[in-house]
Order: sequence, then C-alpha cells, then structure tokens
Amino acid sequence: MPITNEYRGEFIVTRMTGLIAAPELLAHAEEIAAIESNLPVTPYRIAHLASDLVGELSFVELHAFAAKRGQARLKNPVKSAVVAEGAAQFGFARMFQTLNTNPDIRVEIFQAEAPALAWLRE
Repeated sequence: MPITNEYRGEFIVTRMTGLIAAPELLAHAEEIAAIESNLPVTPYRIAHLASDLVGELSFVELHAFAAKRGQARLKNPVKSAVVAEGAAQFGFARMFQTLNTNPDIRVEIFQAEAPALAWLRE
C-alpha cells in the first residue's frame, strides 16, 4: 500500500512510498479524518515522503486533496511536519503547504525526521 497511517499515541504517522495517484490520496484524507474524529484531541502529525515516492498527481488532484483537508473541522490547531527525502518529494510537500487553507493546520517541511520531531514537540 503506498500510503499508511497509524496513530502512535503521540502523533499520527503517515508513510508515503511508491506510486501514488489521486484515489490513494483522497482515501488517505478520509482515513486521517476517521482517526481524528475518534480521538478527544486532534493529534499532531508527521508524514514521511520516501525518496521512491512518485506522484501521478496533477495540480487539480493535489488541490482537491488540500481542499478536503481544508474543510476538516479539527478539535484544536495542529502541527503537520512533512519529511521530504528528495527534491520531487519536497515539491509535493511545498505544493500542499501552499494550498493548505485550513487555519487549524500548520505545515512545515523538513529534510530529516529529527528536526521534524523537535518542531512537533516544541
């Protein structure tokens, strides 16, 4: 599976690898919403975009994903750290960061996990 989501008690951890198309990305949005709705507080999250991640996503499809997350009603403001291992992955992360319209989601992009976790724990 190209996208996995897991709540680990502290954060929602997402891993994206391989080939991702719009249906997987929209299913990911639904899964995150389900995790969020079952918890008393909306947790921060960290997403790992592996170096082999290839997106078959147009701007329109990525915008649809961002719009879906933009409509999410969260219980509290959250931080969303994205660890992008390569230039292409950084590009996807940057597009999402730019398209994010949800005032309760703050997105930051990192090249490694350690600084991402440090930011989340601040």
